[in-house]
Amino acid sequence: MTPDQRSEEGEDKYKLRLKSIRVVILRIDDLIHIMVAFFLLLAGLFVVAKSLFVLRSFESPAILYFINDMLFVIIILELLWTVLAYLKRKQFPIVSFIFIGIISSIRRILMIEAQTSFSFMKSGEGLISKEMIELGIYSIMILILALSYFLLAKVPHQE
Repeated sequence: MTPDQRSEEGEDKYKLRLKSIRVVILRIDDLIHIMVAFFLLLAGLFVVAKSLFVLRSFESPAILYFINDMLFVIIILELLWTVLAYLKRKQFPIVSFIFIGIISSIRRILMIEAQTSFSFMKSGEGLISKEMIELGIYSIMILILALSYFLLAKVPHQE
């Protein structure tokens, strides 16, 4: 056997070992993603159960917190669908993160509105409060994310 043949044989063994290591790493990666998906599903179920337990009265604060929790469940489900899309080895779903950002911003706007409407305003407070600034920032974020979604929808999809 010539030195060139031994060199090629050693290189083939190295490539085979490298390929098997990659397969093991990908399987571990898939297992971790499956565990994350399972825990996201459990978290969603727990939030729904907690929300139903808390929603004993149909008063405004209870309903607003229920809506807040349901929007949180939608965020969890969007994350779950993102993980499932990754497991199917599909293209990275950036649109899911835009939806999550929009839902999160709307959720926060609703909670700010609920907190300000159910709390008593201090008499010495100015026209522009911290809550008003937050509402403006979240509204701008929603507009930017909606524009991003619109622009992404205009781009032809590559498969």
